[in-house]
Formats: sequence, C-alpha cells, structure tokens
Amino acid sequence: MKHFKHFIIKNLALTREELEIVHEAAKYDTYIETVSNKADTIHRKIKQEYPETLEVSYSKYVTKLVRKQRLGLVDLICDITTEDFYGEVQGFHIHGWTGKDGVQGKFHYLVVGILFRNKMIPFYGMIVRLGRSKAEMIGRALQYCHSIGLKISKILFDRGFYIGELIDKLKMEKVNYLIFVPKRQLFKCMLEGTEKSVVIEHEIPYNLNKSRCYAETNIALVKDVLGYDWVFATDLSMRSIARYVAVYRRRWNIETMFRVHDEARIKTKSTVPVVRLFYFLISLLLVALWNIFQKQKMTFKLFVISLLVVGKNVAINKKA
Repeated sequence: MKHFKHFIIKNLALTREELEIVHEAAKYDTYIETVSNKADTIHRKIKQEYPETLEVSYSKYVTKLVRKQRLGLVDLICDITTEDFYGEVQGFHIHGWTGKDGVQGKFHYLVVGILFRNKMIPFYGMIVRLGRSKAEMIGRALQYCHSIGLKISKILFDRGFYIGELIDKLKMEKVNYLIFVPKRQLFKCMLEGTEKSVVIEHEIPYNLNKSRCYAETNIALVKDVLGYDWVFATDLSMRSIARYVAVYRRRWNIETMFRVHDEARIKTKSTVPVVRLFYFLISLLLVALWNIFQKQKMTFKLFVISLLVVGKNVAINKKA
C-alpha cells in the first residue's frame, strides 16, 4: 500500500478522500466519475502536470523498486496497448477507429517491461501521439535503460514493430532483438521455396528524412513448429532455428500482463491526454507492485482488493 500511496501523493497533492476514490475505481474497474462527484477536482490537479513528467516519474519510481531485486541480465518485451474511446475523435492522442460497438477512437500506450523468470514488470510507459515514430519511441526507452545501467540481453517485439528504421535504431543502441515478421507475399514465397528452416540475410528499405535507407538484418524462416511456419527478423544466433520460436513465445507474457492490467483499469470520460495517462499508469503501477511483491502469494485481483482494505485500515487508525 505504501508504494501505491506514495507514488500518487508524490506526483499529485491528493487528499486522503481523493486517494480512496482512485482506489475504488481501480477495485471495481470502473469510471472515476461513477465512483464520486469529485472527479473534476481530481482532474484539475492532474491537468497541472505534463504527460512527459508523469512518464518520467513512473519510470523512475518503478526502477527504484526493480533495482532492489538485483535482476542482472534481463530480457525486455515491448508492445502497444489501447484504450477504447466512445466520444468524438479530437486532438493528437486519439487514434481513429471503426465505430464498431460504439468505439470511435483509441488511446495508445507504449509499454516496456522486464521479463524475469515468471514475472513481467512494466517499468516504462508512455502515451502515443498520432504520427509518432515507433523507432523514436523505442530509442527513447532504450536511452533511459542505458541511463539507469539496465543490462539488456535482448528485446522481443510483435509484428507491428517490423520496421527498418527501428532495426537500425536497435543496431545503433547495440541491443539484440527478435521481431515477429508479418507473412507478406515475399516471405510466403521464401517459406514455400525452402524445405527446411533456414536463416538468410535480408535488407529492409525505408524512408528517412526524404532519403531511401536500407536496414540489414537476418530473416529466420522456421518451418512447422507447433503446426505453424514462423518468420522472424533478428540479430540473434541460435544453435537450433526452432529455438527462435521458444524465445519469442516468452513475449506472450506481456499479453497476459495486459489482460491482468485490465482487471484494475481506472476508466474516465475525460478526453485530456494527461488525465488518461495518469490513470493508465496508476493501473500499471498496481501490476508492477503485484509482480514484484505478491505474485507468488495471491492473484492480482485479490492483491488489489487487499491493498484497498489495508489503505482503509490505515486511514481509520490515523483518524482514531
């Protein structure tokens, strides 16, 4: 409880009552406006911050907790998760959507997590503006990792990150990578043209500053593993080509983490990016605390509920 409370109080001058309102929204996975009529008061305080300030505060806070774990060499997993928006699409942070089920847009968040044994610790999160380069965002995240002395073994990406500019950025930052590649026609032909798994050299064209560039990588064509043919872009060397699949499947931990995160997602009707980001980071903090301190002892939902009980007991004792 002390870490959850400390992060919120350190970044926003919330009263005890306002803190409990945020707690309740997390507990019931509901709208902050439904829990209390004081949501506007809380939002006025949040809007005094900048998104970049909250992002840095979150990363620094979780990093302090991670350092105490003395993890050593770690794998990183990176992905983008979304949050549904039902109102009129406006501004630079709401990405347009199809309108299916009333969803007109989505807020996007980039999350980088440390994969250590069976734990997935999200230590870096940021809101994604329209048109922002994934390579630039990942580069910024990696620079932060280097600044805190985090020792990275490799970083795992899904197919949305198969981008030449990103591969060149990873090479420049000297970070090993494994990227799941979408099966475009070229790779379908490559798979059909080989009878066994193979690794080949490949160039990925991309445009940067009005210039044509080419990123060099290796393409691993992995045949019939788990009943599926796989394609990866990587600079990793494996004794067995099938090993790429086993390594990549560890990336699915972040998908599980996002599902867990949704159990305590704090919702809001606000369209202000910094407000949406704050509530997203608070829920993400709960996931990080659970993974670090309580995952072996209880489920995430029980952790959130027990956290709130402790918080109320503390408040009652202080009043007494």
